[in-house]
Amino acid sequence: MALTFLAAVIIGGIVFWKVVDSGFGLKWLAEHFQKQTITEVFRENVKRIASTNGDVLELATLESEETITKFDSKTLFDVVYLGTTESEIRSMVFYRYHLKLSEEWHLEVQDGRCIVVAPLIRPSLPPAIRTETMEKKSAAGWMRFNAVENLATLEKGLTAILEARAGAPSKLRSVREASRQSVAKFVKQWILKEPTPQAQSGIREIVVIFPDETAAKNAAEALKLPATLILEVKAD
Repeated sequence: MALTFLAAVIIGGIVFWKVVDSGFGLKWLAEHFQKQTITEVFRENVKRIASTNGDVLELATLESEETITKFDSKTLFDVVYLGTTESEIRSMVFYRYHLKLSEEWHLEVQDGRCIVVAPLIRPSLPPAIRTETMEKKSAAGWMRFNAVENLATLEKGLTAILEARAGAPSKLRSVREASRQSVAKFVKQWILKEPTPQAQSGIREIVVIFPDETAAKNAAEALKLPATLILEVKAD
């Protein structure tokens, strides 16, 4: 009888576990026996407020999936390899770019073209990390035990790494044409609203150049560039 009872308990336990382990069993238990309370608490401690002094013209935004990996290798006496710890963070990052209105501008009108040499494109720092998309993983080498520490170090320095990436030439090239269009539209509105000789000289198109481009210092090259923005000229 004892063996029969023990067998019945074991079989009953297996059946119960299978039912619970299935989706239906977990759902039934969750609905009838579990109670879940989710609480969100928000605390604010403002450290710094600064004004842009009206000196920022936002030009473009860029959303990119970034993957940052940190490798930590170790050897004993530069002879025995003790393994490499590899940590990785992947996330969507939102970058924004601007220029400073107070920096030097050059405007010149030739044959119906308004040639504008605008200030440099600058990244707006820090970039915004989309935390809901963040994925993290870390694996220690065969004689390493620092997977958690290596990932924590990588995460701590993540903002500084992304700030450096924001100003990388590849990122600036990606937003250059969108920034060019933003500057052209800004100049268009300024030209149309201001009662200046330039606004009344029959300007048909606007060409935008940035100071790090060759045409910024070569008038002949500037004249060959395609129009950034075509203006609608109204007949008097």
